[in-house]
Amino acid sequence: MKLGGHIEIEARIGSVPELVNEMCGHKLVRFVIAVTDKHIKNNRYSQCTRWYTVNALGDTAEMILESGLRICDNINISGRWIIDGTHDMYGNEACEIIAERVSVAKDGCARSYEVA
Repeated sequence: MKLGGHIEIEARIGSVPELVNEMCGHKLVRFVIAVTDKHIKNNRYSQCTRWYTVNALGDTAEMILESGLRICDNINISGRWIIDGTHDMYGNEACEIIAERVSVAKDGCARSYEVA
């Protein structure tokens, strides 16, 4: 497993955020996001959707749980990615994102959740 660089990504929620672990008062929330890449190459339009697992810790995790995020909500995530060396069924390297900040635009109200 190797720690990658900084990432900022806009995506849609693919699974409801759920509390995975709570040890010594620290919470870990995990959910899946879908990122769609659109390309035009040789006058042909193509679209590819990639799925990423997002982990949020501490205060960010707690705020995400309280936010009531639902599947298909749009979010912006700022954090770091981790490559674990495995590949998905399309041959892409599987990676996870450790969220440092999550911004949610829902019901016309933008909210931002950030690691303290």
